[in-house]
Amino acid sequence: MKNTDIDGQIYANVRAFKPSPRDGVVASDDGVSKSFLAYKTNSSAEIEQLQTSNNNLTKERDQIQTSYNTLTKERDQIQTSYNTLTKERDQIQTSYNTLTKERDQIQTSYSTLTKERDQLLTSYNTITKERDQLQTSYSTLTKERDQIQTSYSTLTKERDQIQTRYNTLTKERDQIQTSYSTLTKERHQIQTSYSTLTEERDNLQTSYNTLTKERDQIQTSYNTLTKERDQIQTSYSTKTK
Repeated sequence: MKNTDIDGQIYANVRAFKPSPRDGVVASDDGVSKSFLAYKTNSSAEIEQLQTSNNNLTKERDQIQTSYNTLTKERDQIQTSYNTLTKERDQIQTSYNTLTKERDQIQTSYSTLTKERDQLLTSYNTITKERDQLQTSYSTLTKERDQIQTSYSTLTKERDQIQTRYNTLTKERDQIQTSYSTLTKERHQIQTSYSTLTEERDNLQTSYNTLTKERDQIQTSYNTLTKERDQIQTSYSTKTK
C-alpha cells in the first residue's frame, strides 16, 4: 500500500469522526486541519517505522527462507548420507556377522587342529621312544651279529682247515679203502651247513652250533681215519715184508 493511499484513508477516517453541528459541537476547520496534520505526521512516522520494520522483517524472512532452503538442502544431504551410512552399516553388520561365523568356524578348526597336533605329538613321542628302543636293540643285535660273525669266520676257517685235512685224508682213505662214499656224503652235509650259515643271527647261531658239531664229527672221523690209515699202513707194511 502506498503512502498516499494510507493518507487518504486516514483523512477519510478523520472526516468520519469530525463533529457535526447536529451533535452540538462546533469545530473549526483550522483546528481539524492542525489535528489532522499532527495525526498525519505521527502516522507517517509510524508508517515509516512500520515500513522499515516490514522491510527488515521481509529481509529477515528472506534470510530465514534462504537459511531454511540451505538447511533443507543440508537436511536432504544429511538424510542421503544417513541412508548411505545406514546401508553401509547394514552391509558392515552383514560382513561382521559373516566374519563372526567364519571366525567361529576357524576357531573350531583351530581347536580341532590343536587336538590333532597334540595327538600327533604324543604319537610322535611314542614312536620316537620306540625308535630309540629299537635303535638300542638294533645296536645290541648288530654287536651280537658281529660277534657271531667273528665266531663264524673263525669256525669257518677251522672248518676249512679241517676240510682240507679231511680231503687229504679222504684221498688217502680212497686209496686205502672204499669209505670214500661215506666221506663224500659228510662233505655234502658240511656244504649244506655252509649255505645255512648265510642266514640271520638265529640261523647263524644254529649254523654255528651245527658246524661245531660237524667239526667234532669230522675230528672224530679224522682221528678214526688216521687210525685206520695207520692200521692199514701197518698191515700193508707187514704184508709187503
